Amino acid sequence: MSKGTSFAVAIPVGSWHPLISETLESLAVQTPPLQVALMDASNDPRVAEAVRSSSLDLAYYRTGPDSGQSAAIIEGWNNTESDFVFWLNADDRLAPDTLELVHAALLAEPTLDVVYGLSNFVNTSGNVVGSHDQVEHISSLILRSNIISQPSCFARRTSVEVVGGLNPALHFVMDWDLWIRLFNSGAKFHFIQQNLSFVFMGRATKTYQVSWRRLTEVFGLVRRNAGGWAATKSLFSLAAETLSRRKLAP
Repeated sequence: MSKGTSFAVAIPVGSWHPLISETLESLAVQTPPLQVALMDASNDPRVAEAVRSSSLDLAYYRTGPDSGQSAAIIEGWNNTESDFVFWLNADDRLAPDTLELVHAALLAEPTLDVVYGLSNFVNTSGNVVGSHDQVEHISSLILRSNIISQPSCFARRTSVEVVGGLNPALHFVMDWDLWIRLFNSGAKFHFIQQNLSFVFMGRATKTYQVSWRRLTEVFGLVRRNAGGWAATKSLFSLAAETLSRRKLAP
């Protein structure tokens, strides 16, 4: 791993969010080489204005409809060049010096495939209201519980490509599905026990929902990798976790 290790982030935008300017600025202050791809399907002029007002020079910018969040992320990654990839939603942001911390971990252990860390939850004012307490060191637990916080996870592009990339058919568990395939492939994970991102917790977020599609995706993913009983228990855990997080977004 050379000192020139680069990163690329995909930002899929489905609708306007008042925190999007903070999302963009959190990327502008990072130091290691970073390419930003933003796919805007919102048709909201405020998104374009936020992009224009930011200090970012986007590597790729697309407006107009797409085939969903996963497809947009894939599009962003395909239109950038970097050693490591990640994605942020338009209401998430990186903590200061996050990429420096990830870069340092990669310099210390050049064969790492995935580096991930902790996340804090924020409200509409951007104030911290809690933390993602499910994040743990990588183990076979990943097969039945998503122990990685997506906005705080950075994966080697070639390793992602080897396992087939994101599944565009998934809407709720595409991150978890990718982590499992990387884990099963023998990828090397490293857990940084520091906060690397801030994640918005609100009523419109996917983690607030207990929809039939979300339940179906979770059950199918866990059943394929850990069996039916584990999948059933995961649904109960999901319901309990969602209800707990709803308290952060009254």
